Amino acid sequence: MAYIAGSTEKYTSTQGLISAIGVTASSKFVKYGTLVNQASIKEDYTYTETSGVFDIVKELTFTLTNLGSVDARAAVTNLIANPVAALVKLKTGTWIAFGLNGQFMAKTIAGTVDTASNGRVVTLSGSDTEFIQPVDPTIIASLIA
Repeated sequence: MAYIAGSTEKYTSTQGLISAIGVTASSKFVKYGTLVNQASIKEDYTYTETSGVFDIVKELTFTLTNLGSVDARAAVTNLIANPVAALVKLKTGTWIAFGLNGQFMAKTIAGTVDTASNGRVVTLSGSDTEFIQPVDPTIIASLIA
């Protein structure tokens, strides 16, 4: 992630729609091979009355295909102990973003090979102060390597 030119922010949002995301040529989003219909998204808002603090925890779970692939292993290795940002295209065609604040990390990774699946179930999670926002679809092509 990079700062938007002339700004201290890594993304800009106008009326709830993310209109720009700062990336460099070497840090563009990478497309992963995932299993169709094998993803879930959660968003939990909590407020603590005693401290007056709120938190929004976001979680993205998906299955990376082909446990035995060198590329899939490299993809999972890159997720470990590094902040992660993700763009997700919903069934409706809407794009949403996670982790643009640098607080999104791999929480769990579990590999399975059996008659029903061959891949790693990855859960990314992190805290934010914003609810999930849609991303302007016209900027997506410029963000993906």
